Amino acid sequence: MKYTIFDGHCDTATGLLMRHHQLYANDGHVSLERAKRLDGYVQFFALWTVAREKHLTQQEQMNRMYHNLMQQFSLYSEYINLCLNSRDVTHTLSEGKAAALLSIEGAEGINCDPGLLEQAWNMGVRMISLTWNHENVLAGWHGTDVGLSDQGKEFVRRAQKLGMLIDVSHLSDRGFFDLCDITEGPIVASHSNSRAVCNHSRNLTDDMYKQIIATGGTVGLNMFAEFLTEDEACNMDTVLRHIDHFFSLGGEKHLSLGGDLDGCDRLPEPMTGIDGYRYLIDAMLSHGLSEETVTNICFHNFMEVFQTCDM
Repeated sequence: MKYTIFDGHCDTATGLLMRHHQLYANDGHVSLERAKRLDGYVQFFALWTVAREKHLTQQEQMNRMYHNLMQQFSLYSEYINLCLNSRDVTHTLSEGKAAALLSIEGAEGINCDPGLLEQAWNMGVRMISLTWNHENVLAGWHGTDVGLSDQGKEFVRRAQKLGMLIDVSHLSDRGFFDLCDITEGPIVASHSNSRAVCNHSRNLTDDMYKQIIATGGTVGLNMFAEFLTEDEACNMDTVLRHIDHFFSLGGEKHLSLGGDLDGCDRLPEPMTGIDGYRYLIDAMLSHGLSEETVTNICFHNFMEVFQTCDM
């Protein structure tokens, strides 16, 4: 059976810009060369907004990252297409190409301004997180107890009215539940795991996962070893422990992939990049998960949430 991969988060756009990588072949986790080893590939590319070049604002840095990524998509258009909706994804996959989607990690990329969300939408952005690893005028990050501000609530309302997904992977616990109180769409944790299995603030409590299920959202399993285990050893059995725990909460249709690839330095063995998802597929099947369940985790669960962006 063939398994298409739908991955909710990678930081590859940062490497393409900062390390002058090429998307076709590079020494990172994500490349089109690696993607050829998959049966099909859909990837949310995050535009990370923490400016490394101090003379640029975060908005200017994000725009540079965006234009560089667009150049890469154009250069390798034989292998990848930017997709704006689920119809684009289906058509692109039918052509044997990788389907690229855009997200923003940290709303500083549009100056935390609700009025700039439409511009981001027109650029192709279909998912956004309010924060990264620091507090801003919209909300607190996962290391704080700061919730959503009034501006943050307005930001969420306007993003969801456009059809944009809200990503909570870096949001504070209080901010998460503030969002649950006002959301009118599915909530996504694009790259997070279970806090019950690995006690890290970047991971989700059981109550959070249940709330995501209630909104019809999804959680992308993060492949960063730091968020998978507090032990030194990390392999596919480690990932399976998170899957088992999430499934024990009744959320088989709400678990997906969100590897955090090119944004982490240690993956579960023997995974070395995007093509390593084949090891996870083998592990899930050997663990007794059905082909339908594995297909849902790899592709359908995130695809169903993404379809809500179709306007």
